[in-house]
Amino acid sequence: MAENNNDLSSSFMDNFSCKICLEVLHDPVQCQNNEHYFCRKCVTKHLGNSETCPLCMEQLTLETLRPPSRIILGIVAQLKKPRCSHVSRGCEENVQVEELLLHEQTCGHAPVVCSNEGCKETVNRRDKESHETQKCKFRKITCESCDEELVYVDYEKHQCTLRKEINEVKSRLDEVTKSLKKLVLTQGETTKKLKTHDQSIKDLQNPLRHFSSATIQFGSRVIKGQILIFHDQSLEVFNWSTKAWTLIEDCLFFSLYSKSFSFLYGKRIMVCGGDSNRIEFLDPSENGFTSNVFPGSLPDGDRNGVLFENRIITFGRQVQETSLERPWKSTVLIEKLNDGIYGDRNRDRSKCALECFGNEIFVIGFSGNQIERYDIASNEMTTLTTLPYTVYNMATVAYKDNIIILGGQNNSDSDWDPLNDVLMYNIHSLECKRLPSMLEKRSNCTAVIMGDVIVVMGGEITTEYHDARYRRYSSITQLKTVEYYVIGDTTWRKLPAMNGTRARATPCVYV
Repeated sequence: MAENNNDLSSSFMDNFSCKICLEVLHDPVQCQNNEHYFCRKCVTKHLGNSETCPLCMEQLTLETLRPPSRIILGIVAQLKKPRCSHVSRGCEENVQVEELLLHEQTCGHAPVVCSNEGCKETVNRRDKESHETQKCKFRKITCESCDEELVYVDYEKHQCTLRKEINEVKSRLDEVTKSLKKLVLTQGETTKKLKTHDQSIKDLQNPLRHFSSATIQFGSRVIKGQILIFHDQSLEVFNWSTKAWTLIEDCLFFSLYSKSFSFLYGKRIMVCGGDSNRIEFLDPSENGFTSNVFPGSLPDGDRNGVLFENRIITFGRQVQETSLERPWKSTVLIEKLNDGIYGDRNRDRSKCALECFGNEIFVIGFSGNQIERYDIASNEMTTLTTLPYTVYNMATVAYKDNIIILGGQNNSDSDWDPLNDVLMYNIHSLECKRLPSMLEKRSNCTAVIMGDVIVVMGGEITTEYHDARYRRYSSITQLKTVEYYVIGDTTWRKLPAMNGTRARATPCVYV
């Protein structure tokens, strides 16, 4: 039967082979009368010597040659791309059709049966040797201990193998026994270390994202909450237990480049102001932060504000309030504020610091060294005693009945010097007290207070330099350094720096 198939295949190939070169037709043409097929190149060479068909001897010229039918062209095209019958087993060889039978007889992907006794697995011809000598479960191996020849499946039950495994187990037991003796000798010291580090281990087991239990032992103090600082569209979170900052990029919808503020409203972190009048909020969860746009919005962007009950009170050239409940209405409380003690008409209160105590909001840093008090109940603004020096772009925190003023700059023009001074202003006695200066000078820095621990982050400094003609210039450098101060101590201390520089950022403490 195979011989008949070969004869049929040979006859089939004869019909689609050039009668001159005897190869599969290439660019086929045919004589006009009897449809004898030739390669165009072959017959063109022939017609240079004789203008007759090589087979039927009838008149034939280059002009009378005809193209074959589309069916013939399709069959010839397929014959030029023969596929090995073992393509399903991975063969990708491309061979001439007349070489296909020879290729299949030696193809490395042809199926063969493993010759090891007991194995009936079929593998590719090229993998037969490696299978029979390395992978087959029925291959013959020689025991290294007794030189006995075994079948691989029986090797695990061989007595030499069992004896070797028993010796290995004994050796491991001896090592464990020695280790246990060492542990017993140092048990007292280990127990003390475990007790000392017990709280640290518990803190490390609570990852940063578990905000609901963010209570950390910091020295002799218990600090509740995590520090969050927003800038541009990113967020950094400080973990007290690991003393490390985690950067979360692109978590906000709107960019926060200019003055902005944030606060907790329930379990939501509200972020307002900046380059937009929109309000967005973040919902912390075990999977990170989910940012959403709040339905209400501020009257305009680039203004500072504070939360009071269920509304935001903002300060610019006017005092306005925006409700955080439907219909999220904004109302003007004071139509026009005065120009300050220096008649500074070009400034508004959007860049000032704000601190809220009960029904009173204090505005710090307007018109140089001016402090004002806004009474929410009476809707009146009162000017209080001034600070001992002019300061702009500082950070503030509220501590008991005091406003603590940190850093800033000594004037609002381009020629300014950053400060590292710290003042504590009492809202009842209206008196100032100096606290220890910060380690670094900082303008446009930001700060939070957690119990009696103040943390100051980022800001800007000016660097002076001179050109070849000794003309003085200055450049602004943003900071990513962080320091903290415990109220009552005599000095500030450093904390690890943030991942990126942050100036005019907005902070929040999430408890």
